[in-house]
Amino acid sequence: MRRIKLRHLDTLAAFMKTGSVTEAALVLHTTQPNASKSLKQLEDFAGVKLFERSAGRLRPTPEAELLFAHATLLMDELMLFENLSLDLTTMSQGYVNIGILSAFSTALIPMAVERFNNLYPGIQVQVDLLDSDKIHTYVSRGNYDFGLVHHPEHEADLMTQTLKTSSMVCIMPTDHELAKHRIILASDIADQPFVTYPRSVPFGAAIFRSLSDEGVRPSNSLISNQSQLIRRLVERGRGVALVDHFSVWDANEFDHIAVRQFEPRIPVSVGMIIPKRRPLSLAAQTFVGTLKEVLEQGPG
Repeated sequence: MRRIKLRHLDTLAAFMKTGSVTEAALVLHTTQPNASKSLKQLEDFAGVKLFERSAGRLRPTPEAELLFAHATLLMDELMLFENLSLDLTTMSQGYVNIGILSAFSTALIPMAVERFNNLYPGIQVQVDLLDSDKIHTYVSRGNYDFGLVHHPEHEADLMTQTLKTSSMVCIMPTDHELAKHRIILASDIADQPFVTYPRSVPFGAAIFRSLSDEGVRPSNSLISNQSQLIRRLVERGRGVALVDHFSVWDANEFDHIAVRQFEPRIPVSVGMIIPKRRPLSLAAQTFVGTLKEVLEQGPG
């Protein structure tokens, strides 16, 4: 099957705008014979007479005028395509769509988004908060570029990667008596008002199991399944808490809470899941790189 070539359309456009084969050749940085040959090939492809010679000059027929109108539309679309390709390459346009656990929305992702947005303001970043099961399901379907979970599960249609491993930390108001300690032991919080996750979620179960193993039963517990709310309650002096370290990754940038190492250690990680059916876009790859930088540089 014959296909029209872009140089044919370029020559037609240059000729229609200049009215001269010689001038069209100058515009296209080619020779007059090459321009004439290109117009003849276009006429052969079209199968109708596109040009008539009058007084030594070529004149376009109505059919040429019609083809030129459509060629102009095609060339405009091609220019848009070329500009978009350049924008995508230079990160002037694009989007990143991420599904994450709410724990990462408190500090880690806002830190990464801030840094990324400062460097690439033209890239649209959408972050949706979902539970772990939905993140796995939607990412495997290709609804997101990637997802962030605590413990990525290996599935046939997902690629997984652990980005960083840390542990649960103890947080308290900066003027709290325990803030003087470098390490907080389970026994240190035995008589303290306590804010924590419910036993029904993995973090809560791990915390209560760890405290129980140490013979500690926390008092006056306030319960929430959202790390951000737990953090806010602690900032307001409602007690101390054990939280995912990544939910207070920016704590050192502010003076509202103190973050201390907790023992016995309760491991926690941030893992990335990517759909196998679709590779990461350049924008998504760059965002992941920014996220890794935030993790490697440590808490703010």
